Amino acid sequence: MDHSNYESKPRKSSGWTLGFMQLAFVIGVIATAIGLTQVLKGQVNDRAPRISELRGASEVTVRIADLKTLRYAPTLRVNGTVQATAEVSVSPQVSGEIRVVSSTFRAGSEVQKGDLLFEIDRADYVLAVQRAESEIAAASSDLQQLQAEAAIAIQEWQELYPGREVNDLAARVPQIEAAKARLASAEANKRTSELSLTRTRVYAPTDARVLASSLDIGQIVSPGQVLGRLVSLNSIELAVPVSLDDLLILEPIENRSATFKRRGISSDERSATIGRIDATLDPRTRLSNLYLIPADRSGLRIGDFVDVTIAADPVESAVVLPATALTGQSSIWVVENQALAPRTIKVLGETDAGNSIIVAPFDTANGVVALPPLEAFEGQAVGIRGQADVVVADGGTADAAE
Repeated sequence: MDHSNYESKPRKSSGWTLGFMQLAFVIGVIATAIGLTQVLKGQVNDRAPRISELRGASEVTVRIADLKTLRYAPTLRVNGTVQATAEVSVSPQVSGEIRVVSSTFRAGSEVQKGDLLFEIDRADYVLAVQRAESEIAAASSDLQQLQAEAAIAIQEWQELYPGREVNDLAARVPQIEAAKARLASAEANKRTSELSLTRTRVYAPTDARVLASSLDIGQIVSPGQVLGRLVSLNSIELAVPVSLDDLLILEPIENRSATFKRRGISSDERSATIGRIDATLDPRTRLSNLYLIPADRSGLRIGDFVDVTIAADPVESAVVLPATALTGQSSIWVVENQALAPRTIKVLGETDAGNSIIVAPFDTANGVVALPPLEAFEGQAVGIRGQADVVVADGGTADAAE
């Protein structure tokens, strides 16, 4: 008898049982782990302090900064460029052939007001003036002849018709008026010809620097054709971008004196005056341009970079703070009635390699917090670690609350 099938059945049943037990064990371990995680998380959350609890907690101890006061004259060092408010295009008002070109009418040269730039052939325009003079002479002669004929006609009329009013036709009135009109037209034509003749010579309208010139002898030009570009020396200025904080330091701004040097020429220091300020801010940089009027514009080229120094008004009793006291670009914390109070300060400069800042005088209350606590808030109760004085520049001291 074959017993193979009979013995295999119990073995198969025991294998299924063992697999089920292993799966149940794994599921149990996972469930236990999840449960323990939830319990521990709840305990941590229960123990974690909340903001409301922190705000009611005991006071935080802070250290008051050692302050120093001094007389400080802020100096602003910025960069700018040379520019001009406007350019002048040089164009002839009459046509013709170029006969003369000044040697100064070349890019980079400077010209004085009234200097000849170029001259157009004058022959045709001289002839036009002469023709106009001839027309005037002819019209004048015709008028004189008519006036003489009119005088004779009036005399004859009075002899033939004594006491009667002279007829306009007999007195040659229409003919005389027409002759006067022709004479006036000839005189106007002469003035036009003379004006065109004067326009054959083009002069510099002001003291200027030549930016470009495209003219040579023999060239045929026409009215309105651009032959060169000038920039008035009086329109040359410095455009200096500055920040809003710098503007606050420099107030009042207009007519404030400054000095500048061309980039790379340290020995060439010149003076300038702030003439005006932009009415708007650059939308990208949030800077605003100051426009400085140089006292000496000689040698300044459009586009030159310049290093500008502007001295602001001295500030009495400026305060020196540690840079660590800053919580923003212009904000700090002070202690006022044993609690934190915010202050907005006006930064004038820095010292000690940037470790200290110099600010305009402000209300220090009971002292400036040297290193503000994390998550500080207005009204937070604080205790003061020690007591600092404000050191005056002359060596004396003043209480920080003053």
